[in-house]
Amino acid sequence: MSDKFEDVVTNWRLMIPIILTVAGLIIAIKFGVEYTLLTWDHITTEDAQVKASKIQVSPAVSGRVLALYVDEGAAVKRGDLLAELDPISYQSDVEQARAMREGVIHQLEAAQQDLALTGEKHRGELAQAQALLARRRSEMQEAEAAIAFERERVRHFIAEQHAALEVARAREVESRVQLGKALTEWQRAQELLAAGVIAQERLDAAQVAHAQASARKEQAGHQVRQAEATLDTAKASEKLVQMKHRRLEAQGAEVRKEEAAVQFAWANLAAVHLKEEEVNRLHAQKRGLEARLSAAELQLARTRILSPIDGVVLLRKAEAGEWLERGQPLLLLVDQQDIWVQTNIREGEIAEVRVGNKVRIWVDAYPEKRFDGEVVSVGAAALSELAEAKPSEFFSKIEQRIPVKITLHEHDGLLKAGMMVWVGIERRARSKE
Repeated sequence: MSDKFEDVVTNWRLMIPIILTVAGLIIAIKFGVEYTLLTWDHITTEDAQVKASKIQVSPAVSGRVLALYVDEGAAVKRGDLLAELDPISYQSDVEQARAMREGVIHQLEAAQQDLALTGEKHRGELAQAQALLARRRSEMQEAEAAIAFERERVRHFIAEQHAALEVARAREVESRVQLGKALTEWQRAQELLAAGVIAQERLDAAQVAHAQASARKEQAGHQVRQAEATLDTAKASEKLVQMKHRRLEAQGAEVRKEEAAVQFAWANLAAVHLKEEEVNRLHAQKRGLEARLSAAELQLARTRILSPIDGVVLLRKAEAGEWLERGQPLLLLVDQQDIWVQTNIREGEIAEVRVGNKVRIWVDAYPEKRFDGEVVSVGAAALSELAEAKPSEFFSKIEQRIPVKITLHEHDGLLKAGMMVWVGIERRARSKE
């Protein structure tokens, strides 16, 4: 039985190399077939590399590096504190701006309070002076109208009384003449009666006529005296009108006084306008200082350097204690979320590469894993044309390569910038032409 066991063991020992050889051949054939099939409908190349967006972090203000909180290779999140600059001078600027702003605020509050008090007072005084002036002017206008009416009435009345007096005097003269005639007739009648020429009745009639003429003369004299008295009364009314006119002049003086009071109130209000301008100036100064304070606070905040992205620290370009100018490089970050593959395709194959073509990607670090992607751009020129300096102006027939950018569907953070990869781009055109 031991002989049989030894034979079996010997047979297995002989078969193991054969099995391994066959397995190797099968694997080689499998990979050969896969590679052949892949290269049949794919453009393949090892001239490809993983790329990522790199962000240079620089301070927005100048200063000495107080501390660096990250090392090369450290993962950071957006908003993480990366470094700090010495903030003392910027804190001083903030405190100075804040103190100046507070001083102006106190001045502004005092000016506003003064404006509120004096403004209300002077506006009230102006309104009161204007109201009193309007009343004085109204009273004066009413008095002027009344005096004008009274003067005209008295003038007409005096004229009428002058006319009435002239009529009364004319009547008195006429009555005196008539009385003289009646007296003459009476005396003549007496003489004629004594001579026996006329009868007694004729004498009696002459006597009656004389008595009547005498009565008319007395009445006419009374009317003259009455007209003179009325005229004197009218003239007295004229003097009263003149007195009222003098009082009107006094009212005019009051009006002028109130006009001066209004002008004075306007002058005071002009001072209020100056105070308003001062308040406006302080408001503007306050806004300017607030802007200055905001700028100083922003500069102070910029002494704390924060990460602009989620990424990894690729390189530290400065150390604590160094002086950095604004914009001088401090750190270099790589954005692990913005990963793509850059490959260079031979010009003879570039015609089969279109935007949208599917891509297979392998990397040595993960040989068992395949990554998928898609062509997103095809270069407009060969790499030789993109070089800043060309060796010569003489040309030789050398196959050129065209850069192609490939985006990755998923990479789970496994791919790192700088990794060399092997890619297969589908020959099937899937352009969006």
